[in-house]
This record gives sequence, structure tokens and C-alpha cells, in this order.
Amino acid sequence: MNVKPAIGFLLADGQAPFTDKVTAILQWMTGNANYPSPTPPLATVQTSFDAYKTAAADAAQGGVQNTAVRNARRSELVALLRQLANYVSSTANGNMETLLSSGFPVQKPTRTPVGPLPAPYPPTVTQGPVSGTLSAVSSPVYGATSYNWSLALASAPDTDVQTAQTTGARTLFTGLTPGQIYVISLNAVGAAGVSDWSDYGTLMVV
Repeated sequence: MNVKPAIGFLLADGQAPFTDKVTAILQWMTGNANYPSPTPPLATVQTSFDAYKTAAADAAQGGVQNTAVRNARRSELVALLRQLANYVSSTANGNMETLLSSGFPVQKPTRTPVGPLPAPYPPTVTQGPVSGTLSAVSSPVYGATSYNWSLALASAPDTDVQTAQTTGARTLFTGLTPGQIYVISLNAVGAAGVSDWSDYGTLMVV
């Protein structure tokens, strides 16, 4: 599998998919210990992103000049994001978990697996953005179309407290009790059916 960020979204038509991904990258990389010195600095990317969004809003009102300005701001932002993707790739250095934590999408491998999918790797569990939340991320299983998640108390791992289904190998659980230790596992769903459950990722909520 190619452990590299995918940058095809930089060329995608339409504003929403592009802006959504840029927003996610900035959110995931801000304060991320895996990426201590982003190049270019995230503040520079954010400033360029804000300028692009302003220009895009102006261009929506019409006018050749407004459209030209929007295109120029987008080109500047894309150039910065390409540099940032190179930084992420070199910093991750082949580590899938580190790459996933950047918010960049991941390049897809070229081979298609045949038969049932393997169980996902145990999720890496970290504290969520606010108290009472947990974030979980696992390496994507190629061929999976979705993932089923299970969260339970460590004292009763066979009894689900929450479940979730996602299209990506990451999710956020909310409404949890601080001080409790939870276990999280997931399986992968593909054309050949559902994989076995992963081993647990474990963490106490704060």
C-alpha cells in the first residue's frame, strides 16, 4: 500500500469538496504532535485559505475580474497545499497512523484484494476535542466500503455502549463519562462480507 497523502482533491471541480478537505487538514494538523513544524506554516495556509474563500464568495456574484481573482487565490492555496503534502509525506515516513492523523486523504493501492477482508488493525484511541469524547483511527482496509465501530466499557467489553458506522477508518465518540476506561474495536465491510473484529484500542476518558 502507498503510505502517501493523496492530492487529487486539489484538482477537483466544485468548491465544497475542496474546501471541506482543506478545513479538515487544518483542523487535524493544528496542535498535532506528529507534525511539530509544518512547512509551510499552518498560519500561512490558513491565511491563503481565508483569502480564497473570500474570493470564491465574490466570484459567486459574477464578473470576469472576480473569477480571475478567485482562480489566482486558489492557485496560490493549491501550491501551499502541495508543499504541505510533501512535508506530511516526509514526516510520516511510511507510518500510516501518522499520515492519517494529518487529515490528508491517503493514496489508494492499485491492487484489488480477492475474498474476505482482513480484520482492521486495532484502532489508535486519543482524547477528543472536548471532555467526554474519544477519537479513534485505524489503518484503512483496502476494499472496505464502510466500517462498523463498537465502544464498550473495559469492565464489560462484550456490551456495547455506543456503535457507529463510517465510510472512513476513523470516528469520534461523544457523551462519554470522564474517568471511565473504554475499549473500541471495528470491523470492515466489503463486497465479500464483513471482516472479523479488530483487537481493542483502550483509553480512559478525561
